[in-house]
Amino acid sequence: MSRGSASIATLLACCGLAPLAAHAQYDVDEEDRVWLRALIDIRVARGPEFPSWTDSGPGKLRYGGRSRDAGFEHVTRIDLAKLAVQAGASLPWGVRAQAQANVQPDLADSYEPWLVEAFLRKEWGGETSGWGLQTGLTSTPFSLEHGGPAWTPQYALSASALDNWLWEEISIAGVEGEWWHAGERGPRLGLVVGAGFGPDQLGRLLALRGWVLGDGLSGLNSDLPLPNGTRTDIFDERDDRPAAYALVTLSDPDERGALKVGYFDNRGDQNADGSWNTHFTTIGAVVHPLPNLDLIAQYLRGTALVRDTSNDSSLRAFYALLSYRHRSHRATVRYDEFRLGDLDGGNSTAERGDGITAAYAFEWGLRHLIGVEYTWLDSKRPGSTPSERSHDGWQLSYRFRY
Repeated sequence: MSRGSASIATLLACCGLAPLAAHAQYDVDEEDRVWLRALIDIRVARGPEFPSWTDSGPGKLRYGGRSRDAGFEHVTRIDLAKLAVQAGASLPWGVRAQAQANVQPDLADSYEPWLVEAFLRKEWGGETSGWGLQTGLTSTPFSLEHGGPAWTPQYALSASALDNWLWEEISIAGVEGEWWHAGERGPRLGLVVGAGFGPDQLGRLLALRGWVLGDGLSGLNSDLPLPNGTRTDIFDERDDRPAAYALVTLSDPDERGALKVGYFDNRGDQNADGSWNTHFTTIGAVVHPLPNLDLIAQYLRGTALVRDTSNDSSLRAFYALLSYRHRSHRATVRYDEFRLGDLDGGNSTAERGDGITAAYAFEWGLRHLIGVEYTWLDSKRPGSTPSERSHDGWQLSYRFRY
C-alpha cells in the first residue's frame, strides 16, 4: 500500500470510529451550543493524458495524466479529494462562531489543513425581516453552486469554471453585513455588503493558468500551483487597502425563483509590489419551474490589471445547468463557457473554452453519497503548447459525513 493509500485508509478509519454527532441532512440542531461535523470525499478519477493544473500541467480538470519520456499517458487515480472539518458554538448575546478547515492533498501538495473560514456572526430580527453582522475569514456570497455540506458543490462533483474560481482565489478577512425583508405578498429583498483584506493578487491565477473546473476551497494559508512549477498565495495583503463587495437578491415569496446581482472590487493599488487591480460583476438566476427541478444560470465579467508584468486580462465566464431530483437521486447537466482576453499584448493570457458536464448522485441515509461525473471540455489557449486541447475526464466519488 502506498503512503497516500495508507493515509486515506487511516482517515476513513478515524471517521468510522469518531463519535457520531451528525444531524439530519448535515444540519446543526439550534439547541446544541457546541457542535462538530466532518465530511470525507474519496475519488476514483481519470482525466486527459496530460498532467492536470494541480501538477503544474495544462489540464483543466482536477485530475489528469502524467508525463513520460515518449509523451503523456492516462492514469486512473484513487485519491483523497477532501477531508473537511467544521466546528461551531453558540456564544453569549446570540453570537454564533463557526470555522472550517480542509485537507486537500493534491491541491496543497501536502496534508496541511487549509483554514477555509472562521467568523463570528450575530443576527437581529426574524425570517421575514432582519439583519445580520459578521466578522472574520470567509469567501464571497456569489457562488450559486456551493450549497452542499462543507461548501461542496450541490449539483455535481465539480463546480463550473465561474463558481470554482470564486472559491479558489478569493479569501477575505473583514466585516460583512446582511439585510433582508419580505413583504406579506410582495417579493423578498436581500442585501449583502462586505469589505476586508487578503485578495490583492486576485486575477493572477487566471492570467497565468486560465479557467479550470474543480471543487477545491482556498483559505487563509492556501497556495495553488502555477504552470511554471511555482505556487501563488491566495491570501496575500500587499497594499493595506480593503476590498469591497455587494450582492443584491430579489426572490418571489413562494421561492420559485431568484435574481442575484453582485459586484466585487479588490481596490488593488498597482503601485504596491505584486498587487493586482481586479474587479468584476456577476449576475445569476435560480428558477424552480417544478418542485424537484432546478434551472440555474450565471454570468461574470471583469478585468484584472497588474503593473509590473504584461498580464492584463479581461475575464468572462458563463454557465447554465439543469438539475432534477427524485427522492435520493439527482441528475444534472451543465454547460460551461469561459474566456480570457489579452489586454496589453505582452504575455499571452488569451483563452477560449467551453464544455458539458453530466453528473448523477445517489444519497442514502443521512451520511452517504455516491456520485459520478463526466466532463467534455475543449480549450484554446495560445500561450500553451499545443494551443488547443480536449480535456475530457470522469470522476467517481464516495462521501461520508458525520
